[in-house]
Formats: sequence, C-alpha cells, structure tokens
Amino acid sequence: MTTVLVTGGGERLAEVAEAIRATGAETTVVDTLDRLGEAVRGTTFDAYVQLPVAMTPRSGSLVSRVEQFLSEGLLSRFRAAETVLPHLAESATVILVGGQTNVDIDAPDDQQARTALMRVLAHALRAERAPAHLRVRTAGPDWSGADIAAKIDASDPESSSTPEQTGNREAIGKAYADWRAEVLGLVRAEF
Repeated sequence: MTTVLVTGGGERLAEVAEAIRATGAETTVVDTLDRLGEAVRGTTFDAYVQLPVAMTPRSGSLVSRVEQFLSEGLLSRFRAAETVLPHLAESATVILVGGQTNVDIDAPDDQQARTALMRVLAHALRAERAPAHLRVRTAGPDWSGADIAAKIDASDPESSSTPEQTGNREAIGKAYADWRAEVLGLVRAEF
C-alpha cells in the first residue's frame, strides 16, 4: 500500500487528503508544522504532498506583515520539507502545491516570486537526494484534489518526469550532486 503524507492548512487540506485516500493510499495528514516531526517519526512515506499553510496576519507595519507572510508562509515550507525528507522512500514523489497568497491585501504581492521560491525548494529537494532521483513536481492552486492524487502514482509516466527532469537520469543526478556540493561548500554568501 502506498503511504502518503499531506501537510498544509486551510480549506484544501481535507479535499486533497480525501482524494488521496480514495486511491487506496494510507494517508497521514498534518495540519500544523508544530506536530510534523512527531507525526513522521519512525515512518517512511512513498509520497509527500505539501499544501500551503494557513496563517492569520498580525498587526504591525507593512514590512512586518510581509516578513510574517514570508517566514510563516513560504519559508516555513522549506523547514517542513527538511523535516520530511529523511522520511521519504528512495523513489518517493513530492508534490509542492502553490497557492500561498498574501493574506494582507494592503501588502505587496508577487506571484512570480512565490512560484520561483517553490521551484527553488523543488531543486533543493532533488539536489539533497542526488544522485538518487527524487521525483518532485510543482502544482498550481487550480489543481483539484483528484489531479494531485493522480500524480502521486509513480507508474504514471507523466508524473515521473517534468521538463526539468527529462533526459539522462544519471547525468541529472550527478549535476544535482555537484550543485549540492557547491552550495554546501560556500564559506560565505551575501544576500
């Protein structure tokens, strides 16, 4: 039986989890990052679906609210992935579902930047597992629970590769391994 971990929050969590359960997969749902480490301890998952987290904006300056959106929203997804990665099977599938929107309508928003950060997370996950070939896919907020559940099946040829992953798997794995070594070898980085 396929084991799937689904994390995130908000309205879509139940819909996506039910669609995955309908495929016959054993599904573990975690709706708060505070419980994630405990929920994955001692378990190996065949797939991981990461939905956006739910958050409530706090009061304060516009800069403070944007920082909260980034740290508690988008960047928390990196921390969640880091927690889950050691608990993924060698041939696991990861689906990163977009849709994290800035909940503060007065704050600036850049959907392309949000999508780019998700792609960075996808590449980092692949690189962390290199030269093994972790299947990582990004999905838009318009994907239904059924669409997401359908892409978990590793035997689906369309789900096993994305444009970034086509080509010689061994060469791709080595390229990610080289990228990982370069990033980990940085002594100093300026941002």
